[in-house]
Amino acid sequence: MFCSSRRRSCIPIKKATLKDIAKAAQVSVATVSYVLNNVSNQTIPEETKCRVLDAAKQLNYVPNLAARSLVKQKSGLIGILINRAENEGFWKQFRYSQFINRLERLLTDRGYHVVLFSLDASSPNLDIISERKLDGVFVVDVKEENFHLISSHFFADVPLIVVDSMIEDPLFYKVNYDYADAFTYAFASLLQPKESFLIIDSFNNADLVNHICTHSGIGRDQIHVMDKEHDLKAFLEHNLDRTGIILNEFVAISAAKYVDPTSLAIICTAGCPEIAPASASKISFGDRKPEEAFQLMMQLLKDPKSGPANKYVLVKADK
Repeated sequence: MFCSSRRRSCIPIKKATLKDIAKAAQVSVATVSYVLNNVSNQTIPEETKCRVLDAAKQLNYVPNLAARSLVKQKSGLIGILINRAENEGFWKQFRYSQFINRLERLLTDRGYHVVLFSLDASSPNLDIISERKLDGVFVVDVKEENFHLISSHFFADVPLIVVDSMIEDPLFYKVNYDYADAFTYAFASLLQPKESFLIIDSFNNADLVNHICTHSGIGRDQIHVMDKEHDLKAFLEHNLDRTGIILNEFVAISAAKYVDPTSLAIICTAGCPEIAPASASKISFGDRKPEEAFQLMMQLLKDPKSGPANKYVLVKADK
């Protein structure tokens, strides 16, 4: 409400209704309802849809989720479940910032409200999940033993997409980077690709770590999983004569303190290639991961059986 400091009175703001939008767009209330609720069995000209959406935006229309839930048996809520470990380094804290921002924007533009949950990666409290009725769920970097506990809290008709995790369960879709593809580009950019080390960000999902290490083709004794910066320094001091590949541009910021960035190829998994050392080679995925995850969710919300045959969706790097 707007309050006058002189009169100490409050004037309530009138919320825009479907009737207000219909008047502004010069269409029927039914047409407005069809457009805002994305009803698929109605043929509405694109120009009319644009008028309705523009009018709704101009009037700052806020959908009544409770009413929509009663009509469509849907809440209009999409959950993003981020699994967090204790005492995470800054490189892990920022790893999903761009992913969440872009995914939230895509979902909001489609009319959904996003609920972000932070779960203890080792022992997630699942009560908060049970308190919300979600239309779809993204689960990010989850331990396989915890994933089935999480998925059991949702009905079978609620699409659940796993991100940055290897989960051997054919019921669920997994969205991961195509690491084999990214390593091909990384090695091609190095002067001494056969004498390289690898530094990767740590993940809660152990199978993803093993998957990345295997597809790198680098011996395990030349692979460092980032945990503490002190350990990173010691590892690099033993590899000053080698070129290196680093996953996560925030990890690369730390590594560049101890080695020449020109000897590095950085696979930018955090969506922020601009922060990586300028003299290093960079492999980027752009906004492909949130885009792929979003498009897959929209497809499954429309028809749960319409997803691709391969349950692992691989996001390609830029060439």
